[in-house]
Amino acid sequence: MRKLFWTILILTAALVRPAAAAIPTPTEYLGFRPGDDYQLADWPQVIDYFRLVGEQSPRVNVRDIGLSSDGRPMIIAEISAPETIANLDSHRRNQALLADPRLIDDPDFERALADEAKVVVLLNCGLHATEIAATQMSIELVHELATSEDPRTLEILDRTIIVLVPSSNPDGLDMVADWYQRSLGQPWEGGAMPWLYQKYAGHDNNRDWFMLNLAETRHLTRVIYEEWRPAIVYDLHQMGNSGPRFFVPPFHDPRNPNVPPLIEQTLLVIGGQMARELSLAGRTGVIRDAMYDNWWSGGFRTTVYRHNMIGILSEAAGANLASPVFQRKSDLSGARRGMPQYAMTSNFPEPWPGGWWRPRDPIEYQKISVYALLTHAARSHDQINAQYIHLGRKAIEQGRSEPPYAWIVPPDQRDPATAAHMLEVLRLTGIEIHQAEEAFTVDGVSYPAGTYVLHTAQPYRPHLMDMMERQQYPNRLAHPGGPAESPYDIAGWTLPLMMGVRVVATHEPVLARARLLDRVEKPQGRLIDLDQPDMFGSYLPDYYRVVPGQNDDFRLLNRLARADIHVSVTTEMTFTGSLATIEGLRMFPPGTMYIQGDPLRRAMPGILEGLSVQLEGVERTVGEGGSFAITLPPSPSKTLRVPKLGIYQPWTASMTTGWTRFVLDQFEYDYEPIYNAQMRAGDLKSRFDTIILASISSSSILNGQAVDTTAPQYAGGIGDEGLLALQQFVRDGGTLICLDDATELPIRHFNIPVKNVLTGKKSTEFFCPGSILRARLDTTHPLAWGMPEWLSVYFAGSQAFELETTKAKDQWPAAPTVREVGRYADTLLLESGWIRGEDLIADKPCLAEVTYGRGRIVLIGFAALQRAQTHGTYRLFFNALALGPRD
Repeated sequence: MRKLFWTILILTAALVRPAAAAIPTPTEYLGFRPGDDYQLADWPQVIDYFRLVGEQSPRVNVRDIGLSSDGRPMIIAEISAPETIANLDSHRRNQALLADPRLIDDPDFERALADEAKVVVLLNCGLHATEIAATQMSIELVHELATSEDPRTLEILDRTIIVLVPSSNPDGLDMVADWYQRSLGQPWEGGAMPWLYQKYAGHDNNRDWFMLNLAETRHLTRVIYEEWRPAIVYDLHQMGNSGPRFFVPPFHDPRNPNVPPLIEQTLLVIGGQMARELSLAGRTGVIRDAMYDNWWSGGFRTTVYRHNMIGILSEAAGANLASPVFQRKSDLSGARRGMPQYAMTSNFPEPWPGGWWRPRDPIEYQKISVYALLTHAARSHDQINAQYIHLGRKAIEQGRSEPPYAWIVPPDQRDPATAAHMLEVLRLTGIEIHQAEEAFTVDGVSYPAGTYVLHTAQPYRPHLMDMMERQQYPNRLAHPGGPAESPYDIAGWTLPLMMGVRVVATHEPVLARARLLDRVEKPQGRLIDLDQPDMFGSYLPDYYRVVPGQNDDFRLLNRLARADIHVSVTTEMTFTGSLATIEGLRMFPPGTMYIQGDPLRRAMPGILEGLSVQLEGVERTVGEGGSFAITLPPSPSKTLRVPKLGIYQPWTASMTTGWTRFVLDQFEYDYEPIYNAQMRAGDLKSRFDTIILASISSSSILNGQAVDTTAPQYAGGIGDEGLLALQQFVRDGGTLICLDDATELPIRHFNIPVKNVLTGKKSTEFFCPGSILRARLDTTHPLAWGMPEWLSVYFAGSQAFELETTKAKDQWPAAPTVREVGRYADTLLLESGWIRGEDLIADKPCLAEVTYGRGRIVLIGFAALQRAQTHGTYRLFFNALALGPRD
């Protein structure tokens, strides 16, 4: 009966639907079929076609969702039956109910909702711009869904709402299309671009989905967690072409305990449907349960699992961008996990035999898998909707029945602005943030009004737990006694540890009166004038004081420099009050800034706009009876200046350089890129005070891209000439800041008294892939001013040092000397993630300053700026920028 009902419904719908206008096919519109050899539609062609279809088809609503990082419009196409498209707001309200069972109080209504609501499926294309197939496929998909009258399409339209993202990285699409056209006929045809295909992140744009740094991520996050709350999210990708042709779920171990098991079981069904239809269509080389896992959070499809949504990933083998490739079977090999060799196995039942692989092939695989998913969603709509409600209700019940019942974020943070930023990011990803309106006590600890409370009894509890708790990655080996089996991405990402925010998990429910926030505001920066007149009768101080601790201190410093306002910084601990009586005694750490009052007041209010820094007026007093007289600025101090910054910009599309630029831009630094030719030209000290090397290997800096892999002007690195110029820059008094992998360059080539104890170590001896470790700082050193003594640092294949106290006496003009500033903890080293062989780095230096001629080299041996997520260690980098010339 059910089959008969659907047949009648589909035939009736076909009779009553208005005929679509004569929409040109993609081939007619573009002049080529998507996926034709050597053809690649760019973003203007894609977006214009989508807008045309949206104007002419009642099944398609195309709308803008924001601008990309480089200012291109981003769109989505909402696709369904015409009567659904005409009433989208009501369907969005249905999705809000499905996502939050607290809004449903009637079992009969719940059953009707599950049965009648459309299944919302979001299809994301083109996140990685060099993976061209999905965006090209989306052009055909939108046309077919807008015009086809076949029963399968009508069934899909009647039971689903498709939110189609033709490209989540339009900037990259245009860059890749342009570069590909320029490369045609060259030895490097289809090769890698010399620059990132996203302004800052490149391939790491799929590592930003819990931190929301990028404009593109924020726009789509709003669509997912605020506007549509889809039940299914499908992220279409491509992989290398040396092995399988197509990956479908399920995924490889290990699995994350915060991913609901019911979702894992659902992936078996959907992945099986995809594999089945591909096999029916004669498409071989499909693999499952290999390579990709569900451990890590932060990717487009991995983050949604923690929001009770079904996340699908497929990976199609790519061609050479839009150029075909011929591959013999002997050219094909196994993968790193789940496929030790290229041979028939239970998870790889039909190996592809080899032959021509054309840009059209991944498009065909993707279209088949999309239709398999959409058909499953349409035919299982009631089960999928009921599952969505079930998972949300289970998360809420778990938060009510087991600890932690809440996460507390106290207001007395070292860096309140960073704490507020963390909370706002969580809120944007759907987490409910409450703020206490009264003091309360929980677990025997008292908290003041204004404390933030994150109850775990909420639908997206899995995401909240995944962000706040410490990860414990299992000790996985490639084979017993063998090397470590690398995680797909990273092993640990605990957000409060990375951001330096103090949080407390409660073992009792929090019962305080609190309000739900619709935005978490940063504390507002302000000038705090004198609370009583000075000896001259004025409430306006000559100087304002900033106690170091916030990252915003450096935004302020950069604005003050542009306004030409003098800033002094103390170099030692200073005091006010009376030592004799301790009355009014206050201590101020080194790094405390003193800013001239009159010019600062004239620059208000713009100088503090968007900043959280509190500037306290300082009263001039005369010391009597053992009190300290204050001379302003206090002594000892020095003038603080913003240096002329340069950042090495290789032609290797360095993501770490991109993220470093992102942090510099966010904190309002002025800087210039330094390319290979400029580095080789020398005379660097005349242009720069400080040069930054992002985390790039020594070999990559020196050698760059090989000849014939790119256009001639982008081949090579800085070479010996650039290395000598960099050495001379430091000898002449410059500061060289080396981040993580880049520390290898001066260690190997500058003859400094530092070694990396991990050089040459195999993963059987030491392995730490993307984890959070504990470290200790010498807070009297300028690199650590304003930092806590103990902190969490990010280790991603990073460094540990061994320092030598002396060098040969015959060095000229002076032997380099080294001062340790930070070292890894000797006990309880691992805080989140995975480490093997920790004894090799326990109690070893990880942050050091080397004097070299008249200049200095700063060695930061860990990932201080990891993907612009590790706000808790930003200040170490900023302090290095502020060091200025050696005294």
